[in-house]
Amino acid sequence: MTIKNTKRLSALIITSSFFTVAQAIGPGFYLGAQAGVTNLNNTAQAVQTGVASPATQTVTPSNTGIGERFYLGVGINKYAAAELGYTHYAPSTYKTSPSTIVNTPAIRENGIDLVGKAMYPIRSFAVFAKLGATEISKSYSGSLQPISPTAPRLAATNSFHPMIGLGVNYEITQNWVAELSWTRALKGGNGFQNADFTSLGISYHFVDEFCGQFLC
Repeated sequence: MTIKNTKRLSALIITSSFFTVAQAIGPGFYLGAQAGVTNLNNTAQAVQTGVASPATQTVTPSNTGIGERFYLGVGINKYAAAELGYTHYAPSTYKTSPSTIVNTPAIRENGIDLVGKAMYPIRSFAVFAKLGATEISKSYSGSLQPISPTAPRLAATNSFHPMIGLGVNYEITQNWVAELSWTRALKGGNGFQNADFTSLGISYHFVDEFCGQFLC
């Protein structure tokens, strides 16, 4: 066999391996974690400064930061899955100048979500869309209201919101899957604004490497 034919055969083997190794992850449970940039999209608020003048300032917050999501999922088949997750969003922070307030006023949000995941596999990849709902816990720290003995403090709230998402999976192995995704908890009552999360993630699927099914 000539060197030229050997190269051709090697290229054919490598190409064939690429197309045959890529298999859709089989049904079963999986655990995952994501990290990335969140954006709470909160609006300007009246904030106490702690000084005589000005006593308050209207401040547009910093809404972005690093957030995390941890989730448990179950694959129904190669086209559908469901996930139960917990997301910690980076807070919206309100900084005034000048200020004598020690703690930076902030709005903090965390969510528990239940979403369905529709997937379309393409070799080692799968594009997907998510649709479900999330319960957002929203709390306040610092003074986000004018100084007044009778002014009520902003109370913590819990509210339900629709959640949507888009992304792509990549199968590293039959057990490990990487993910790039974007999700949004849609705005609604109690002054809740859209909460966005763009992230990279990794999940471990409890499937057999040979049969691709859960505990087969």
